[in-house]
Amino acid sequence: MSRISRGFRLFQETFGILKKDREMILFPILSGIVTLLVVATFLLPLAFSGILSESYAGGSFLLYVLLFLFYVVSYFIVIYFNTALVSCALIRLDGRDPTFMDGIHAASARIGKILSWTLIAATVGLILRLIRGDGDNLLASLASALLGAAWSLATFFVIPVIVVDDVGGLAAIQRSWKLFRSTWGETVVGSFSLGLIFIPAVLLLLVGLVAAMAGSFEVGVGIIGVALLLWVVSAVLYGALQGIFVAIMYRYATTGVVPDAIDRSLVEDAFVPKGSLR
Repeated sequence: MSRISRGFRLFQETFGILKKDREMILFPILSGIVTLLVVATFLLPLAFSGILSESYAGGSFLLYVLLFLFYVVSYFIVIYFNTALVSCALIRLDGRDPTFMDGIHAASARIGKILSWTLIAATVGLILRLIRGDGDNLLASLASALLGAAWSLATFFVIPVIVVDDVGGLAAIQRSWKLFRSTWGETVVGSFSLGLIFIPAVLLLLVGLVAAMAGSFEVGVGIIGVALLLWVVSAVLYGALQGIFVAIMYRYATTGVVPDAIDRSLVEDAFVPKGSLR
């Protein structure tokens, strides 16, 4: 309960930083819109043409090539806008007032580094997808989930490392893993606590499903529609808050400095020390 309470307080203070620079919420919005456009222009024509289903049924190499290309494009979009977001967050933590274009310029100046990290991330994503298969194998799905979680921890600081150190993917991964191991342990508390923002949408969705199954179909569908809309809003907020949170953690990991807007004890306790897990 104390971890949940601490995580909620950290969420409140991280949200306070977002309120100071509301333009940062534009980055996850644009990331989502551009990603949807990629899906519409890249995947939908292939799906309607039957290429994807035929390739998958035959285990064709073409499917994996197309899937990898889709991963590269979609990952690049997400990483680009996350880089812009983290850049603005770091500017704010330095006591300056960032603008939307500050983030865009910072990300655009690191296109090569972003691309190198994108290729690595897309390759790992494809490998995890191959391990998971069609989802029928529970052990394979579990292995994919565990490997994905470990990968997320190891690369937790990759984007701020790219922003600050201006290095490529491999060097950023090494630096990220070193920062994570030397500063905190294996279990992330603060980052997961940001997921609390999805609770209202989930609860509302459950209410809608219960209402639909209880006979009030129209009311249930209406509630589900509102829940889905709330989920989209929550996802946008989560994306912005996560970027700010990563910037806060990076600043503390590299300098030991905690912004005035954040309670130092919240940052120091956001991760469980390794020694306490043994």
